Amino acid sequence: MKAKVIDGDTFEADLNRNGKFSNPEERIRLLYIDTPELSKSHKGKDPKFGLPAKGYLSSVLRKTKAVLWVDPSNRTGNYGRLLAVLEVKSHNINLALIKQGHSYFDTRYSWPDDFKTYAKAEAYAFEKHLGIWSLRNSRKRYLLRMRKEGKTVYSSSNPYFVSKIAEAQSIDLSKYNGRFVRVRGKIKNIKTLGKGAKLIFLYHKRMKKGLPVISFENQRKWLGLDKISKNDYLQIEGYATLYKQKQWQIRLHRAILLD
Repeated sequence: MKAKVIDGDTFEADLNRNGKFSNPEERIRLLYIDTPELSKSHKGKDPKFGLPAKGYLSSVLRKTKAVLWVDPSNRTGNYGRLLAVLEVKSHNINLALIKQGHSYFDTRYSWPDDFKTYAKAEAYAFEKHLGIWSLRNSRKRYLLRMRKEGKTVYSSSNPYFVSKIAEAQSIDLSKYNGRFVRVRGKIKNIKTLGKGAKLIFLYHKRMKKGLPVISFENQRKWLGLDKISKNDYLQIEGYATLYKQKQWQIRLHRAILLD
């Protein structure tokens, strides 16, 4: 396959084999990753880590039998680019980019079915100090960026991540201000807010209305939470935050429906 690599997460491919690259139809944006930028952008320019990511993608695309996996319900992203998982010789290249530290695990626009596999790959790179996780300043910068996006690295070595899973009915969120927690509990009530947002209240001994979890429409869709109801048992994962300096709540990143 004729290909032209733009950076570590984007390349052009001659999919129709006419010898040309048709933009944007033949520009591929790899899912679940966001490698460091090679040109000026709002995310900053970072060739120190961006060039190795581009080099790795270039090297794998030179190999034979590259396969693109595309979700028909989520085919294109920003600027009409094709969203895909790249497979070369049965290896998931998106996952490899994360595991080698070329990218963090990006869930802003799509959510993989095998979430744990990607999260473990990210934790591996973080703990081994690979790529973007190799230097203190870079680690700090990416952890802060991820925090703004409502997620973090699932590693006990990460100061933002609370590894122990707590019971929702007894947790004191004030002890975890600004940290990523995981709690389990039953739904007491669900309140619909504006713009697709909902508050999911979990039973709590000291909070009359329940422990609030702020969620958004795209999250619930990706996580299969559209039909949750009272007394459903959930594992909630996200940041403990103080809303308007009045109410402690969890900003949802991930939720699992438990038996």
